[in-house]
Amino acid sequence: MKRYDKITPDGTMDLLFEQCEARAEVTQILGEIYKSRGFNEVITPTIEFYDVFNSSSSFFLQDTMYKLIDNKGRLIVLRPDCTIPIARLVSTKLKNAKFPIRLFYNQNVYRTYPDMRGKSNEVNQIGVELVGTSSKKSDLEIIELAANSLYKTAGDNFRIELCHIGFFKLIIESLKADNDVKENIRLLIEQKNYAALNDILSQYKDQNAAVALSNLPRLFGGEEIFDEAAKLFSENGAIEILNYIRSIYANLKALGLEGKVIVDLGLVNNAEYYTGVIFRGYLNGIGEPVLSGGRYDNLVGDFGLDLPATGFGINTDLISRYILEQKKDCYDFSSQVLIHCDENYIVAALKYAEKLNSKNIVCEVSSQDTLELSIAYAKNKGIKQLHIVSNDIKIISAG
Repeated sequence: MKRYDKITPDGTMDLLFEQCEARAEVTQILGEIYKSRGFNEVITPTIEFYDVFNSSSSFFLQDTMYKLIDNKGRLIVLRPDCTIPIARLVSTKLKNAKFPIRLFYNQNVYRTYPDMRGKSNEVNQIGVELVGTSSKKSDLEIIELAANSLYKTAGDNFRIELCHIGFFKLIIESLKADNDVKENIRLLIEQKNYAALNDILSQYKDQNAAVALSNLPRLFGGEEIFDEAAKLFSENGAIEILNYIRSIYANLKALGLEGKVIVDLGLVNNAEYYTGVIFRGYLNGIGEPVLSGGRYDNLVGDFGLDLPATGFGINTDLISRYILEQKKDCYDFSSQVLIHCDENYIVAALKYAEKLNSKNIVCEVSSQDTLELSIAYAKNKGIKQLHIVSNDIKIISAG
């Protein structure tokens, strides 16, 4: 039998040195931002019952989840999403809280991608959830906070793509076709697969909804997109939705995000999960979204507490990768000082190390038996100073 004791499972990896440092930097910056805006941290279990992710609004396919059986024969899964367990937590542990409530998290999610080799199956996410309000102000605040999160961690090289899932839902609901066809259309729009989309919609070309759906992936750009969309489909409240997202877009421009926000009415991911404004965040040079979020007013209700909510999650591993590419050779993990002593002075040496640490000096106590070996070790590790602890402290250069 082949042994797998020296490799990691598909879609996972070990993190070393600068990768750990970059992730810690990202999560610290973001955590401080969210605390300063009134968000409080929560942590949910890594393992959850399968039923938590099996509601109508969750929209997680079975083959994307890691499944286990507990000692009572119950089906459990590794957490594939952070927002759904928080919806469970809010409806149980926090049901008597004063709403709206602001929460943030920093934890891993686990998903399998059977048809996408190279995709990470274990991802560190940090994100926020604003639960208990459906106001336009809350939508605007969350999107601005998302943009600020990208700016504070990765600088000016980001963009936000903005949509309202309600526009797509109105069009697809008016199309006279079965649900399997509608879901296939949604997938093709999300993939911007024009050829396959037109093939399907050609069967319904006499319907106004089919014409609108065929053009939806092309509704990508600036403020002009709203007028183009209105010409394509204006029935059943579509104009009100377009006016709402136009107002959000105008406010984001007023906040200084002009040129950073792009309208994309073909952004139709997880249509059952989201109910209103949705958005994604990208960094230059990273080919997949580093941030995604939106309004999900039905999700908490699946757990018995009818509350609107909005939020977003950030893939900190992707942002860490971006930071490492921008800061090549920036992280230095060598100690500044090597402390040498003989065994009789080890207590004094450890106390001296604490004193140096209190001054933000990175140091290590040598495990070598002789001064000559400590000097050789310091040279090999690139440590510039050697501090010798005995009755007093002697400092010599190790270079």
